[in-house]
Amino acid sequence: MSGAIAVFVKTPGISPVKTRLAVNLGIEFAESFHLRSARAVAAVAACAGQLGNIQGYYAVAETEALNHSFWLDLPCLWQGECGLGERMAHVYRTLLERHDFVLLTGADIPQMTVSQLLNASDWLADDEAARFAFGPSFDGGFWLFGGNCSLPDEFWTQVTYSTADTGSQFLSKIEQLGNVLLLLTLRDVDEPDDLIALRKTLQELKEPLPEQQALIRFLDSVPV
Repeated sequence: MSGAIAVFVKTPGISPVKTRLAVNLGIEFAESFHLRSARAVAAVAACAGQLGNIQGYYAVAETEALNHSFWLDLPCLWQGECGLGERMAHVYRTLLERHDFVLLTGADIPQMTVSQLLNASDWLADDEAARFAFGPSFDGGFWLFGGNCSLPDEFWTQVTYSTADTGSQFLSKIEQLGNVLLLLTLRDVDEPDDLIALRKTLQELKEPLPEQQALIRFLDSVPV
């Protein structure tokens, strides 16, 4: 069984990134954090790929950035157009044509672990039934979604994104379509206070990857 994990990213200098962090800590910090966090997530995906049959990808927001130097460590594909639901649908559908299952995640969950990805991929590798993996986030959204079967476009577009109940909306839909593996609830990074929680979680990792260690050092230098 072959799996894919797509890390959704935006390209600093072309698109605004981490705008709430930028308001409080400056654009330079927000862009630097986004890139360092994305590298950490990509490193976790790559390590999982070495241990399991999972190919990592960057899902890049801008067509002109598909060959940008920021995104050279993984293959790239374009997110597509319109809202988040349409873009996730496009990436999921594109990668499901190449692989048996697909995982989607954001670039601001650098505390995710290889074991969490391998757990999700082992679950989704069962192709005898529709299966999904879902990682909720503390803000009411979700940090990971995975599936091993095709999904209609309306599945993605009937969810209201960026609200306190986005995750529960999404979960209720996938529970009607197959068996769901629930992963650990994690905190993504939107506000300065989230950086404090992230630093603590990264420091508690038993075997942090070099990119996660580099992010810890970066956060240690920031007064938040």
